[in-house]
Amino acid sequence: MRVKLLSVFLVICIIAILLVVTIVTKNDGSDTFAFETPQTNLPKGLKSRIGKGVILDVAYHPDGRQFAVASPTGIWFYDANTYEVKALIATDQPAVKMMAFSSDGEKLATIGENKAIKIWDMESLNHKMTFVYDSSPYLDLYFDFIMFIKDEHTLVSHIPGSTHLWDVTTGTHQFKHSIYKIFEGVFGSDGRIAVTCRDTVVYVWDVVENNLLKEIKIHSPVYFFQKKDIALSSNGTTLAYGTDENIIELWDIETGKHKITLKGHKEGVACIAFSPDGKTLASGNKDHTITLWDVAKGKRKKTLKKHTNVVLKVVFSPDGQTLLSYDRLGDLKLWEVGTGKLIYSLRDHINVATSISLSPDGLTLVSGGLNGYIHLWDVATGKHKKTFKGHKKTVKGYINSVTSVSYSPDGLTIASASSDKAIHLWDAATGKRKNSITKPSGNMRKLLFSPVDQLLVVAAEKSIHVWEVDPLQLLYAPIVHESLYYYEGLSLSADGKSIASTGKSQNIKIWNVAKGNLMKTIKLKDTWRLTKDIALSPDGKIIANMSPLNNTLGLWNVETGDHKHSLKDIHNLKRFGIYLNCVFSPDGNYLLAGSSHATLTLWDAASGKLVKSLKGFSHAIEEIVFSQDGKTLLTSGDGTVLVWDFATLINGSDQ
Repeated sequence: MRVKLLSVFLVICIIAILLVVTIVTKNDGSDTFAFETPQTNLPKGLKSRIGKGVILDVAYHPDGRQFAVASPTGIWFYDANTYEVKALIATDQPAVKMMAFSSDGEKLATIGENKAIKIWDMESLNHKMTFVYDSSPYLDLYFDFIMFIKDEHTLVSHIPGSTHLWDVTTGTHQFKHSIYKIFEGVFGSDGRIAVTCRDTVVYVWDVVENNLLKEIKIHSPVYFFQKKDIALSSNGTTLAYGTDENIIELWDIETGKHKITLKGHKEGVACIAFSPDGKTLASGNKDHTITLWDVAKGKRKKTLKKHTNVVLKVVFSPDGQTLLSYDRLGDLKLWEVGTGKLIYSLRDHINVATSISLSPDGLTLVSGGLNGYIHLWDVATGKHKKTFKGHKKTVKGYINSVTSVSYSPDGLTIASASSDKAIHLWDAATGKRKNSITKPSGNMRKLLFSPVDQLLVVAAEKSIHVWEVDPLQLLYAPIVHESLYYYEGLSLSADGKSIASTGKSQNIKIWNVAKGNLMKTIKLKDTWRLTKDIALSPDGKIIANMSPLNNTLGLWNVETGDHKHSLKDIHNLKRFGIYLNCVFSPDGNYLLAGSSHATLTLWDAASGKLVKSLKGFSHAIEEIVFSQDGKTLLTSGDGTVLVWDFATLINGSDQ
């Protein structure tokens, strides 16, 4: 009997230890758990999704049992007790910028970059209706605002210059207030009272009745940019806002009198929020800390210090016992308000794809992260395989992101460059660092392995360096170049013999890789200057460049320097999108360009004719990578990577 009891006890202990190890490991985010992305709700043609996307907004469900995280891939719902993913609403582009639950928790409202408001049913997670303001361009100077009024059937929304009321039962627009002074502001928890400010005057409005209730003269200007450093108490009686003097001012809305000044911040206030009972104020700071204040006494209660970057938002749970916060690196944390204890760190939404490169066999993706880490992923499944750590994460509070990664042609080595001004060479199989390069001075913008030799081409701020990898040595003196600091104008020919680059003058220069001598200069007209990106065709006969001045791509004959075609996508121009990158398909038949407004445009490379404009992407397309066989296309942006079947993507219906 004793033996049986002992056996049972040992089994229970082992299980308990395994559970603890699993929880601690996941909480630490040091292995693959923090990076796994459920492969659900994938659009047609999408093979896998890598990364959940950066955090754009967070919100607690009214029942307090779950919270929502808006990202470019959609809205992720997490269990507030286990922190596991419960569901995903895979929203279409453009990305959600803000969201709000109805007080009964049955509806969720979201607003995107195009100012379209969508209402979602929380029981089925299905889309119910869409409200659209107008067709005027979206300007991201101020955040739009949405909130349900307490009757749960009325939604109030605000964009610079106007406030709207919508009936979410009938799907109708009730009315619009075009009030000059409601240009930027914040709403109370009932959605009815709006507080706005111009210079040193605060205005209090009843938006339902369209009445100005009062004007309050304050002693310092209030700026409502992005509405993160201003808040109203839950009963709408106290206004709090941060200032450039590192203090928080509290005003009584009912009497118009100044209540108290909260002092003690070492740096600027980035965001603030009242607890549901109005007794506690939380402020996120640019010094990476969070302060909890006693509102009545005006005294600091606790300082929370686990964030490693600027805190962008703080949100109290409905019962006021838990505080949720996230920072610029995408690290989301939950705190126990009473003790200030860190409960959990959720690292699902860290930007893991500032740069990407594909292994020669097309099976593995390497991505550089915002936090200085390098990650390996299984392309087919989207599963996280390995993390390389070696670049400095931060220096004096600044993020050292990985600016460029590249696979060697034999697939054995990975090169990475970071804003810490170092290049590391890694063993692709083990993740061990093989060597480092620190000689290129200034910021290194881009690095590429030669497709045929063990040569690494590095674009530094004012020079181009070509290194032999084994043994590691500079092949010849750096190519002195005009400033490449603001542009990533670097491309290699498929045969590995030529480098194309652009600089401050924006003329395209062709260099000999083996010797470093200038072979040709393609002089661009004024309208083609300020090139953002360039791409050489696989046969090396055509070069494409992008001009942000006229949002047009140009095709040029490399041999003669003659201009061949001007490529435009009128749909993208109407959407005020800006092209971010361009690439030729491996067979040379297509030229692709990705834009800031989640549009992928394809042209026939020979004729210059527009083939298709694809708009179903969930993020700005910052980088495009093909597999060598041309069957798989990878697009990255906003911290995520989407893996597409190229044939399905181009043969699907026009969007």
